[in-house]
Amino acid sequence: MEKTDSVNIEIRGYGKFSVKKGQSILSIIKSLNIKEDEKFPIVGALFNNRIIGLEYLIKRNGRLDFLTTETEDGMEIYRRSLVLLFHTAFNKVFGKKYKLKIEHSLSRGYYFSIVGCEGLDESELKRIEDVMKELVYSRKPFVKQELEIEDALDLFEAKEAWDRYWLIRYQDNPRVTIYTLEDCSIVGQGPLVPNTGYLKIFSIKLKPPGILLNFPLPQSPMELPEPIKQEKLFQIYSEHREWTRILDIDSVGKLNRAIIKGNIDNLIWVSEGLHEKKIAQIADIITKNARSKRIILLAGPSSSGKTTFAKRLTIQLLANGIKPEVISLDNYYLPRDKIPRDKNGKLDLESLDALNIELIHRHLKMLLEGKQIEVPKYDFKTGKIKDNPRVIKIERDQIVIIEGIHGINEKLTSNISKDKKYKIYISALTQLNLDYVHRIPTSTVRLIRRIVRDNQFRNYSARQTIEQWPNVRAGEEKHIFPFQEEADIMFNSSLVYELAVLRGFIEPLLKDIEDHEPVYTEAKKLLHFLSNFLYISPDYVPLTSILREFIGGSGFRY
Repeated sequence: MEKTDSVNIEIRGYGKFSVKKGQSILSIIKSLNIKEDEKFPIVGALFNNRIIGLEYLIKRNGRLDFLTTETEDGMEIYRRSLVLLFHTAFNKVFGKKYKLKIEHSLSRGYYFSIVGCEGLDESELKRIEDVMKELVYSRKPFVKQELEIEDALDLFEAKEAWDRYWLIRYQDNPRVTIYTLEDCSIVGQGPLVPNTGYLKIFSIKLKPPGILLNFPLPQSPMELPEPIKQEKLFQIYSEHREWTRILDIDSVGKLNRAIIKGNIDNLIWVSEGLHEKKIAQIADIITKNARSKRIILLAGPSSSGKTTFAKRLTIQLLANGIKPEVISLDNYYLPRDKIPRDKNGKLDLESLDALNIELIHRHLKMLLEGKQIEVPKYDFKTGKIKDNPRVIKIERDQIVIIEGIHGINEKLTSNISKDKKYKIYISALTQLNLDYVHRIPTSTVRLIRRIVRDNQFRNYSARQTIEQWPNVRAGEEKHIFPFQEEADIMFNSSLVYELAVLRGFIEPLLKDIEDHEPVYTEAKKLLHFLSNFLYISPDYVPLTSILREFIGGSGFRY
C-alpha cells in the first residue's frame, strides 16, 4: 500500500494502525477484527476529540476513541437515534393526522406532546411500540445526506415539517446534514447509530396528555432505569408550555423568524413580563403567610440565576410591605482545611458537609427568637472567614431569605419545623426546542450561562469552566436534584431568547480551544448547537433581567 493511500491512526486501547485512506470507522472495526462487548456496543467515535458517526471516512492521521453506550457521549448518540425511531414509528401509525413533539426530560426519560390530539389510548400506544420493535428487528439504516440548503428546504416543505424548515431557513451554512429513517427526515444535530438494530432497549408509556420515552443510562446501558416521581417538575414544564403558546415561540426556527422580522423587542418584554408576573405571585404567597413562614429557602443548581431572583423577589416583597433580609449560604462554608474532599482528593464544595451546619441552625433559631446574629463573610481566595461580619436582626413582621444550592435540603434546616419555612426551587428549565425532534437540555443552557459568567466576572477561560463542569454536575445529581420535589414552588429562570444573546459572548471563547485539548469535544458540541441561533444584541436585555447576572450590565449590585 502506498503511503499516499493510507493514514496512520492510534486507537485508544488497541494501538497504532495504518489503514486505507477514506475507509469508514465501521469498516476499520471489521477489518481489524475488533471484538465488541455485547453489553457495551460501539455506537460512535471521537476522532481528534470530535464526535463522529461510524460512517465517517478517515482521510487524515489522528487519534481515534470508540464511544460505547457506557459513555455519556455514546448514550447521547443512542438517545438521539431512538428519538428518530420513535418519530418514524409515530408517523407510520398516524401519518399527518397528528404530530409528535419532544418537550423535555422527565422521570429519566423524554416527555413528548402530541400536536392536534388530546391524548392517545393504550391500544394506539401499543401500535406505535409494535412498529418500533419491527423497525429494530429489521435493522433499517439511518441514511445520512449532505444537501444544499435549498434542497433541504424543499424536502421539509414537501413533508410539511415546518419546525425543521424554519430551523435551517436562516442558517449561514450553504449545506446541511440530513438523517432519514424510512420517510422521516431530520436536521442532523450530531451522529446517529448506523441502523435501528442498535436500539433494542427502550419503553414508551402514556403520561397524559403525552407520551414518555424511556431509555438506558450510561451506568447501566443494558437495562431501563427505575422511574422517579417528578410531578412538580412536570407541572412547571406544563405551565411554561403555555408561556410558549402565548409567545408563539416553541422552536428555534420560530425564534429566528421573529428576529429576522424585527419582532424581538416585544418578545423580550413579554418574556421578562412573564418572569416578573411569576415572581410577584410568589411574593404574594410569601406575604400572605409571612407571620407563620418567616424562613424562605431558595435553592437551585449552578447558573440558575438564584442571586438575581432573590433580588427581584426582595423588590416584590418590599412592594407588599415586607422587608426581607437575604443570607447567602456561601458565607457559611467551613475553613478550607475542614471541607471534605471527593474521591479524587479535591475539595467537595458541592457537599452539604462543606457548610457549618451547626452555626446555620443556631443563627436561624436566634433570628426567629428576635435575636441579633453576625453573618460571616467567607473569603474564597483564602478559604477563611473575614473579620467584618454582617450584623442582622429581623422583627416579627420580617422574613429572611436563605439562598444557596442546599436551600431545600431538609438537613440544612432540620431544627426549624416545616410549617415555619417556605421552599423555592429555581432552575433554567428550557422552554424552547430546536425543533419537534431535538430538545435543548437544561444542563446545556446552564453550562453556557456559566462559561459566560465565569469569563466576565471570574477571569476563567471557557476551558477551565468546561473542565470543572462534570464535577459540578455530579454534585448536583447528589446534593440538589434529589430534593427538588420537596419545594413548595418552582421557578423557571430560562428565557426564550437568551441563547441568541449568549451566542455572541461565548463563540470567541469556544473557538479559542484547539482540537488537541480534551475539552475540545464539548466546545465543538456547543459551537454546533449555538450555530442554530441567530444573534441578538445584549443591548436589548433589560437591566433587571436574570440574564444580566451572566452577561453583565445589571441594574443590581452583586
